[in-house]
Amino acid sequence: MGQVLKIIEDWQREGKKKQWIATVNPEFVMAAQKDQNFKEILQKTSLNVVDGVGLVWAKEVEKGGFGKGLKIAWEVLRGKHRESLVPGVELMKKMVETAAEKGKKVYLLGGWGNRAEKTARYFEEMYKGLKIGWSKGEPEVKNEEVVRKINEFEPDFLFVAYGMKKQEEWIEKNLKNLDVGLAMGVGRSFDYLSGELKRAPGWVRKMGMEWLYSLLMEPKRGRRQVELVRFVGKVLN
Repeated sequence: MGQVLKIIEDWQREGKKKQWIATVNPEFVMAAQKDQNFKEILQKTSLNVVDGVGLVWAKEVEKGGFGKGLKIAWEVLRGKHRESLVPGVELMKKMVETAAEKGKKVYLLGGWGNRAEKTARYFEEMYKGLKIGWSKGEPEVKNEEVVRKINEFEPDFLFVAYGMKKQEEWIEKNLKNLDVGLAMGVGRSFDYLSGELKRAPGWVRKMGMEWLYSLLMEPKRGRRQVELVRFVGKVLN
């Protein structure tokens, strides 16, 4: 996390704009295996961060084989290797904190229902005087209107919550027309920060089992979680 925040700080100090961060997890990897366009999109970003303990495990398997993988899997269950992760929701919170301290602007786009607005209110209560704007996305608001609203606000940080893959496709399509410092897809972060969805307890997150908690809370996500099983098979193949 510290390294990522330092990179963002350097971008800001150098006046770089239109930077782009993707928070990659095993589901991203499996989607990129099936969709060449999505794979190419992830190669266009300014920075991809590790937002899934499965990727840490996969790296160790690649380096040390199945035996090393078993060892790392056991260590993960005991709460180790968390320093290697950059969870998207935690990175977003750190960036908003930085924005509040330095007078930067934040914009929230998308999310389900009114969760962008509720997340904005959450941050406003936490950081008095924070410069923050928000908008629903399509189909409620036409994309041309969304782009216009963002450019009028001129945010330093733009967080897009359209869900994995769709949000990265949207950023890739629109970034050239956006007056933003940095854009990042944040998946379900608005769900958690708005209070509409309870995040897994700390001890569950520490074990890297937040995916299982989400599955238990929302069984309809089961089909997506099957990709995690396929990811394990792919790594071990």
